[in-house]
Amino acid sequence: MVKRLPYVAPKLELITPRSMQKHRMVDITSADSALDDIGDARALLDEFGSPLYILSEKMLRAQYRAFRDTFTAPGINTVVAYSYKTNYLPAVCSILHQEGAWAEVVSGMEYDLARSLGVPGSKIIFNGPYKRPDELARAIKEEALINVDNFDELDLLISVAGNLGIAARTGLRINFQYGRQSWTKFGMNADNGEAVEALHRIKKAGRKLRFEALHNHSGTFQVNPDIYARAAQVLIAIAKSARGLGLSPTIADFGGGYPSNNRLKPAFDVPGGSGSSGQFLAPFAEAIAGPLSKARKAFGERPTMVLEPGRALVDTAFRLACTVVARKNIAGQGEAVIVDAGVNLVPTAYWYDHGVNAASNKDIHAALGAKPVAVFGPLCMQVDILRERAVLPAMSLGSPLVISNVGAYCITQSMQFIQPRPAVVLVGPNGVEEIRRRETRSDIFGMDRIPARLRAKGAKF
Repeated sequence: MVKRLPYVAPKLELITPRSMQKHRMVDITSADSALDDIGDARALLDEFGSPLYILSEKMLRAQYRAFRDTFTAPGINTVVAYSYKTNYLPAVCSILHQEGAWAEVVSGMEYDLARSLGVPGSKIIFNGPYKRPDELARAIKEEALINVDNFDELDLLISVAGNLGIAARTGLRINFQYGRQSWTKFGMNADNGEAVEALHRIKKAGRKLRFEALHNHSGTFQVNPDIYARAAQVLIAIAKSARGLGLSPTIADFGGGYPSNNRLKPAFDVPGGSGSSGQFLAPFAEAIAGPLSKARKAFGERPTMVLEPGRALVDTAFRLACTVVARKNIAGQGEAVIVDAGVNLVPTAYWYDHGVNAASNKDIHAALGAKPVAVFGPLCMQVDILRERAVLPAMSLGSPLVISNVGAYCITQSMQFIQPRPAVVLVGPNGVEEIRRRETRSDIFGMDRIPARLRAKGAKF
């Protein structure tokens, strides 16, 4: 008699093109996926010029709410402090502040911007390895939380607070060794005793400092949630040491570095590819909130968990529309197009395979004949490559393309190199609104002066 095995129900698993990762040759996204929420890209280019950054307000608000909800846990106060350096367009910051975000800043300029946008000092987290005495004084007076990066800064903070006669809200930035490329430039090391030594100095400062927080930021576009689990373990241990000294931290700040839907190039990704679809932030939330919820006494009965996301909030809300200005067939490489937007506007193209899609209905309808095409920018540089291979239908001169996931660092790190920077428009409930006008030559050279002896006859500069 044949022995029957117990019945096991079949399991269906959705396999998406994203799972191909390093083994893929090209991007196999939907041809019209880049058009969600932004309307007619061609019409926008005609009105505001090409290229053009386009922000979807609906998507930005949705990204914030999804992030906040993912990191909400029972018994823990969750604070989302938006990383200004990622994209400090005032309209972007204002939308996120309307949603409830605090401001996380790393310079006096960013601090001043946050205050000008109506953010109270008590809802600003001041990070970074360099803060001037006048910037520290302002932050102390306005009750911002100052995360100290190094011993020299700690001494300076104690001195400034003492001169003001005001206790400075103080946090301590911590680093630890994790892997070969740990972010040990920032903060006090937990492995060699620096962090505990800093706690002793904070204790010795007495009423000049009001110690509240421990902070760690372990990198950018992290794909492994285990580093956050390790951060939780380290911060909890140091918090216990602080309480042993009579200090009372209540805030565990886990910085940023959370990934977005962007896709790392295989050279920078983990073997096999990391992927970022579905609820990909949930493991990061569990890595942080799980340990913290079990060690509440280290940070008080109801600890505050601070998160400083940038890319995870703004990346997918931005697109860059541009126009095909030339077509080529390059020997040994195949077909290519040149567009009027380069790596001066998408510096992250060095690290990520941004989605590139046709925006014209005519081109989309021809998608059945799509093929791999290289996408070059207009700069006189060999490295001006936006995508080595993107699946595109046949392009004609003037065809619009849309580059996705350009909200993080593309605007703050863009430069007017060879070409001026484009306008930025917001697509929201009031239609299309320009939130930054297109740059002109006067904007680029407005601060320059030519000595009279060098001025050519007839010069109008």
